[in-house]
Amino acid sequence: MSWSVPVLLRIVAAYVVGPLLSKPLVDTHPQRTVVLLQFAGCLAMALPLALARHQLQVDWRMVAVGFGNGLAAYCYYKAIAMSLSRTALFAFWDDLLAMGLSYGILHEGQFLNARLLLGIGLSVGAVIGFTVHSTHAQPPSEPSAARPPRRLYLYAGAYSLLVGGGVFFMRYLGVQGTGLGTFLVNWYGGVVVAALLLVLPSPDARAALTAFSRGHLVRLGGLSLVTLIALSAAFLAYRLAPQTVVQPLFLVGEMVAPALLGLYVFAEREAFDRWEYLYFGLGLAGGLVVALSVV
Repeated sequence: MSWSVPVLLRIVAAYVVGPLLSKPLVDTHPQRTVVLLQFAGCLAMALPLALARHQLQVDWRMVAVGFGNGLAAYCYYKAIAMSLSRTALFAFWDDLLAMGLSYGILHEGQFLNARLLLGIGLSVGAVIGFTVHSTHAQPPSEPSAARPPRRLYLYAGAYSLLVGGGVFFMRYLGVQGTGLGTFLVNWYGGVVVAALLLVLPSPDARAALTAFSRGHLVRLGGLSLVTLIALSAAFLAYRLAPQTVVQPLFLVGEMVAPALLGLYVFAEREAFDRWEYLYFGLGLAGGLVVALSVV
């Protein structure tokens, strides 16, 4: 199988279908509850796969990394509940961290080139400009509710750091020949443990768990399936190709697709001014340069 097949599948599942399913849920329900139910569904679907492939083994390293990604999922949902498009612009840090780790530990730096570095530089510059501009004091005439709070950037940053380490670990396991079933069960087991620790201390945990309508439960089931497909595709892509080849394409997908969905499907463009549009366009242009660097 060509590595391009799981890459394309990952981009469509994780960055197009995933946000379309998850954004309405995290706008309506507590994000910690969505994380728990979503990934409990993933674990329930991964268990039969691991049993069928005789790969039901416990690996505490994967459980630990899955735990960190459970916290990352919570941070991501908190961020996109405030703004999907802004979160997309900041979410590329996880890709840069993963590529940096692959460069330093797996010695995959030979796949870097000038265009890739140029695209990364454009994206980083756009994020810095966007952040500086957005954190300036707003004019008195502008309603405070028109812009997301500054904690969005904290959630997006925490998400990127946690996911970056997990993404590198996926590539490392792919190189080591870890079975897909073993990976999925341990990863999702760790995520569910993290979600339980987030949900159980809440005084309204039981009410939150039973507050989903039938339609939202169906949406949750679809989100669990899409999440399972996306993670499986990423794991296969990291097994088939170096991370410094695959990750730039994921970087572009993670920036461009959710950003466009946020702007035009969830009508977030009304909260942008012309300078933010400029920085946003610069960031997307950098992402496209990154994509072209590996074609």
